[in-house]
Amino acid sequence: MPKPRTIDLVLLRAFVTVAQTGSISSAARQLHLTQGGISQQVKRLESFFACQLLERDVRGTRLTGRGMDFLPKAQRLLDLNDSLCEEMTDSDITETVRVGVPYDMAGSHFAPVLKSFSQKRRNVEVIVVSGSSVDLMNDFSKGLIDLTVSQCPEYEGVGERLSREPLVWIGTSDDLFLHRPLPLCFVTPTCMFRRTVFSRLGEAKIGWRVIFENASVDTTLATVRSGLALTPWLRSLVPDGFQILTADSGLPLLPDFAIELHVSQNASDSALDMAEIIRQHYL
Repeated sequence: MPKPRTIDLVLLRAFVTVAQTGSISSAARQLHLTQGGISQQVKRLESFFACQLLERDVRGTRLTGRGMDFLPKAQRLLDLNDSLCEEMTDSDITETVRVGVPYDMAGSHFAPVLKSFSQKRRNVEVIVVSGSSVDLMNDFSKGLIDLTVSQCPEYEGVGERLSREPLVWIGTSDDLFLHRPLPLCFVTPTCMFRRTVFSRLGEAKIGWRVIFENASVDTTLATVRSGLALTPWLRSLVPDGFQILTADSGLPLLPDFAIELHVSQNASDSALDMAEIIRQHYL
């Protein structure tokens, strides 16, 4: 009798999430993993079945024929697993709200919102999806999150305005701002600040080079703290120990950014409660 084989549901969930979102980056944000971690999990699942489930190229990620046949079966298995876990653990969770929060706002800044919501809606699970504003708005447009906070130049705002924040240069106390090309780092290649920063530096005829991007706020700030690069940051979110560079540095003034709220037209009452708590947070 052949030895039974067991499918790893962690690998299965990675594959299904990639298939549903259409990209490894979106799946990584939803599952709170790195893109490399998601890719490795899908590869391990393909190795387990000895077949290719996804095609990857410069245009993105698509299901193969085998992948298309496998997807509904994989989804049924995950649904059964989730239903069984909920039934057997007698969970009090009755609903899930998915909220998008930009990387630089998802830590201690957003914690009071989550605390207030948990006190009001104790039986609702909150899934915080972190990403750049560009990625979060893309997920929001696909219906993958119920509501999202986003950042954009003030003059480009289209959502519900929560507040206005100056964008500033931050660094350490040395003269790194004099280096040319100017060394920069960003949290992610899709950072909303990049286009604005590059435009202002171009107008000032200041050359630049990007030395670091990896979707980690902590590592980005560590790079700045070590004196390797400068980065743009919303002024109210600048951590202690960083220097906000003034006009005396010779760097161009950066524009104000709007912090906006976007709520799905089909939002549940719980999601609407979350939106109201977010509004109160910015009063």
